[in-house]
Amino acid sequence: MPTKPKTILEVESIPRVDIDFMNNTHFEEIEKVKELGKLVSAYQAKDTHTDAETAEITRALKNWLAHTIPHFERENQLMQETGFPAYPVHSNEHDIALNKMKNIIQAWEQNQDIELLADYVFSLWPSWFNDHVNTMDMMTAKFAVMNGFDPHTSK
Repeated sequence: MPTKPKTILEVESIPRVDIDFMNNTHFEEIEKVKELGKLVSAYQAKDTHTDAETAEITRALKNWLAHTIPHFERENQLMQETGFPAYPVHSNEHDIALNKMKNIIQAWEQNQDIELLADYVFSLWPSWFNDHVNTMDMMTAKFAVMNGFDPHTSK
């Protein structure tokens, strides 16, 4: 079976939005996914796996989730504070993405399906994240700055 191409996002490939804290959070997220991607690739390359390898992937997934929850909460708060008109749409995207991530983690914990996880890490998530930053986050940041939000606050 041919191997699917793996998309690994780089900090340089993600567009910058008009607010520093959002950019910094995006960069942190990419680093967490890169770490997870290395673990997933190493796992895929082996026929047998130790409990420690499985646990390391689980730890990286939970670390990513623990970063993503406040990431989305901060953006949602920014949208509410600035009266962003598309808040319901943007916030809903966050909810859908977070639920998908939680489902992937739960599936991993139940059956260690590395191909399902790899598809998410190397295909589904990078595509979603790139599109989300280029649309929702870009417009949110522009709106917030145009409405008086200090783009350099570390909020």
